[in-house]
Amino acid sequence: MTIASTASDLGFDQPPVFTPQRIAITAVLVLLTLAFAAVFALGIWREAPLSNSYAALAQSWLDGQLHSQTCYDDDCALYEGRTYIIFPPMPAAVALPFVAVFGEDFAGFMPLSILAFIASGMLWWRIFAAETNSRDLSLLLVALVLFATPLAFVALRGDQVWFFAQGIGFLFATAAIHSALVSRNALAAGLFIGAAFLCRQMTILYLPFLYILLLDRDTPLFRIDLAAIRRVATLATGPFLAVLVYFAYNYARFGSPLETGYAYIFPPIWDVPGEAGTFLRDRVRELGLFSEQYLPFNAVYMFFAGPHVEFSGRYMTELSGFDINGASPFLVAPALLLAFLAPWDRRFFWGFLTVVLVMALTLFYHSNGFSQYSAQRYALDWLPVLMVFVARGVRPAHLGPLAVITGYSMTVTLGMIALGGLLAG
Repeated sequence: MTIASTASDLGFDQPPVFTPQRIAITAVLVLLTLAFAAVFALGIWREAPLSNSYAALAQSWLDGQLHSQTCYDDDCALYEGRTYIIFPPMPAAVALPFVAVFGEDFAGFMPLSILAFIASGMLWWRIFAAETNSRDLSLLLVALVLFATPLAFVALRGDQVWFFAQGIGFLFATAAIHSALVSRNALAAGLFIGAAFLCRQMTILYLPFLYILLLDRDTPLFRIDLAAIRRVATLATGPFLAVLVYFAYNYARFGSPLETGYAYIFPPIWDVPGEAGTFLRDRVRELGLFSEQYLPFNAVYMFFAGPHVEFSGRYMTELSGFDINGASPFLVAPALLLAFLAPWDRRFFWGFLTVVLVMALTLFYHSNGFSQYSAQRYALDWLPVLMVFVARGVRPAHLGPLAVITGYSMTVTLGMIALGGLLAG
């Protein structure tokens, strides 16, 4: 098969029909993309040193210790008189070479975050091309996943520890799906999902879904033979090693393989007299990390809440506040619901189960991704799975509506980022 025939089979050799509507919508999408690029450039320019705790964690490793001299956020742990950066270690490993060269005041987390963002987009381009056989649909879906979901917001906040971890974890989870679906490489899929686990722990739940993606469509799911055993063992190698590393890391720090350090966050000794505690601090201290009492709050923001700006003053004309608990990804980016138009085969049901499991755990968590604007950043933990089915659900007939909806979602995301930054600054 020649390259030309392959392109023809994918539908990529079809010249686009330029109509006034297509030109106008394309121009809007290009301008929005350039606006995001400008916002990212501004974020890189404004990044300050000593703002990301992963720099402190990397520096502690370079100093031959697991505890840190300081941390730059509220989520650090105090254990036996020592300060620990509690977050999974992989993002610090990514930053380690740069901290080794530039020191703990390395201020390049934003460029690293943007590079991860771009790499994710390139991988999704290949995934969408394989699933849709359409250049136009693939381009729109790349714009959707990059600029209409929480990913853009997370990339823009990559100078902070939580957001940097989320962006790196999303890249590894995307690479795992690409390895299973496009490259058909079980070892790479397992290694990447193991790396994702060391950024965002719940991505370990992707394993059954990745196994389904590796199967040919006519291969029985529960057939046990040498090929199946080899496939499972190969896929599980990366996660197995990652879990061992994480357990050993936790044991070395806190004396238990299952203790991540969250039991020791927000120590009262760190309280500043007269300083009011955040609701997250009060939740952790009084209700715990997980509680059924968090479900109504988290569910409303996951499914029903839209971006909300507060006005004040006598005439209610003054911008005065912003709801920093975010907004439903399905309201900001309704095109995500096209996932339900995908064929309801075994891939869909296992993928849907993965999304539900990951999402359900976060609905009982003390935080829903605070702080954020037109986003629910924890949605990025299950979004890569959902995007596979968005790609499988769209049709050429959806091209026009998808372009309009994607443009709307990009506008909302960009507008809320701008307003949130204005009110925060």
